[in-house]
This record gives sequence, C-alpha cells and structure tokens, in this order.
Amino acid sequence: MLIKWTIRIGGGVLIFAVLILAWEGVKSAIFEGSSKKEIIQHQTTLEQIEALGKLELVKYTFKDILEYKVDRPWYRGGDSKALLIIAGEAVGCIDLTKIKKEHILEKDSVMIIQLPKPELCYVKVNQQESRVYEVKTGFLTFDEAQLVETAYKEAEKQVAKTALESNILEQTKKNAELILKPTLEQIARKKVVFRYDLTGIKIETETKPILQK
Repeated sequence: MLIKWTIRIGGGVLIFAVLILAWEGVKSAIFEGSSKKEIIQHQTTLEQIEALGKLELVKYTFKDILEYKVDRPWYRGGDSKALLIIAGEAVGCIDLTKIKKEHILEKDSVMIIQLPKPELCYVKVNQQESRVYEVKTGFLTFDEAQLVETAYKEAEKQVAKTALESNILEQTKKNAELILKPTLEQIARKKVVFRYDLTGIKIETETKPILQK
C-alpha cells in the first residue's frame, strides 16, 4: 500500500514539474518575446556623386537554360555541375554627356547632331526570376554556393554576347530616332538629323556650331 501511494505521489510530482516547465516556456515566449528589441546600427558614408546622362533606349530580356560543368578527368568523383534556368536582361543606351557644342551644327531649318555611339549600358541576371534546377558537387571540390555563383557569372557573359549578336546596338540607334528626334524637333522647331560621325560632312560657310558661349 505504501509503495502504491509513493508511486502516485511521485507521478503527481512529475506531472506538476512538467506543467511548471511548460508554463515557463509559454510565459517566456509570450512576455519576453513581445518585449524583444532589435538594435541595428549603420554608419553610411557618401563617397561619390556622379552625374548620369545615359539615356536607356532599348531593353532585351532573355531566358536561358545553362548547364555549367567542371570536369576533372584526373580526379575520380571530382566533377561538378549546375543546371540553371536563367532570366536575364541587357539594356542599350547613349551617353548624352559626351555631346559637346562642336557636335551640334545648325543651318536654316536643319540641325545636325552627332550622337555618341550606342553602347551596352548594363547586363544582368535577375536571380529572383532565375531558378537553380540542379547542383552536383564533386568530393572535396566546389561547394554549392561557389558553383552557383560562378554559373551566374557565366550566364551574364552569355546574355551580353547574345544581346550584341541580336543587334541591340542597331536597335538603340533606331530607338534614338523614334524617341529623341521628335522631342528635339519640337524644341528646336527645326528638322533634326542624327549622325554618328561628322567627318566628311560639308556645311556652307555661314553654318556655325550652336551652343556657343
């Protein structure tokens, strides 16, 4: 009989102890968690202010399935591979800050403007829209993060190459005609002609550069 009472008392004490511990955990989560404060400190320094005059005129978007593989024939089990579905973009632009007063000629009802050569303004892989489909690393070789980062860099190079092969610079020229020309003609009230090289263009003696000081 004494043994049964001892077991009952011991079981009751154990259950009580478990309830106390459970309550402490809930109390900590409710009260301490609600009073938790995050302290974030920054020391931001402005290092440079740069004037930007690049007019973005066209954007190409790409989808690509990239398999990036590193073969190591000399090391059994050392091959690494990453398979990615890439979303990338390339932008063509013209840097208007390169236009000087000697690049603008005016005569009667015509204005001739030498535009800077179109350029690939930027190329990037949109990692939020891209997907890592498969990653396989060799024993004691790449870690996954390094392999995927290298694959993204290779994808960016391919986006730039494909954009140039798809004549993004020529399309930038065409869009300059479509976008810039009507605006400038409305402002100058003259016919605007774009050139990318004024060499060989003969203007009558009375024609003179505009924007003179």
